[in-house]
Amino acid sequence: MTEATVPGASQKYTRQTVTAKIVWPAEKLFSVRVTRDPAFVFIPGQFARLGLAVHGPDAETPDEWRAYSMVSHPTQDELEFFSVVVPEGTFSPALARLVPGDPVWIDKTSFGFLTLERFEDGQDLWLIATGTGLSAYMSMLRDPAIWSRFRRIILVHGVRHTSELAYGPELIDLIGQHAPGQLIYLPITSQEPSDPQSSPSIGPMRAPARITNLLATGELEQRAGLALDPLTSRVMLCGNPAMVTEMRALLGARGFVPGRRGVAGNLAVENYW
Repeated sequence: MTEATVPGASQKYTRQTVTAKIVWPAEKLFSVRVTRDPAFVFIPGQFARLGLAVHGPDAETPDEWRAYSMVSHPTQDELEFFSVVVPEGTFSPALARLVPGDPVWIDKTSFGFLTLERFEDGQDLWLIATGTGLSAYMSMLRDPAIWSRFRRIILVHGVRHTSELAYGPELIDLIGQHAPGQLIYLPITSQEPSDPQSSPSIGPMRAPARITNLLATGELEQRAGLALDPLTSRVMLCGNPAMVTEMRALLGARGFVPGRRGVAGNLAVENYW
């Protein structure tokens, strides 16, 4: 989520411990796993507020807080978070320096509304993300319920370079675990051609592109082999605020609208930056 400070109070959070860290090939990307308070509950797509002791002399008092979506599924014993290092940031470099055994503080409450509960069942679920916006979708895809609710799931992940396609091997494994064509995984690279080896859904080598341009020209649907139909498709957007804003406008012109009180929509959005 955004690098904005979130206030916390001691009675509102628990002290947890880092158990593992994964540094992805892009090096600026990493995932951390931490212990989980048994009382902490969440729905796939929600986020937690993480705290670190960054400034103060007391290493047991968190003074910086940020929001991160859970990559893990609600039934897993640990929590997993996916992050990019923002060199000029205060929080992400400190998070990246953690090693197993280090403390992390987690707010007792989960947050967010980018969940499948916002949709009625449909034929096609489009999960569109840039960068670490993938986090929320990984938690959803680890949930068996999603595979019975939608006939097809199209995951579109936009990054600059192929090396930034974190969780790619897990996604490719998921393709093989389900009915042929139920999961379509479309990595989109904007600074180099898309490598067919990064997903069996890509097909031939593709020129560098931005997700927004692919939607505007119709090539996104061509690559997926499916039409974005507001009657049967449900779309989630999560990532760079500029991408979310532009995609929301393009989709809105085609009849995709967020839900409102008492009325289910076919579009859900969340900025993740």
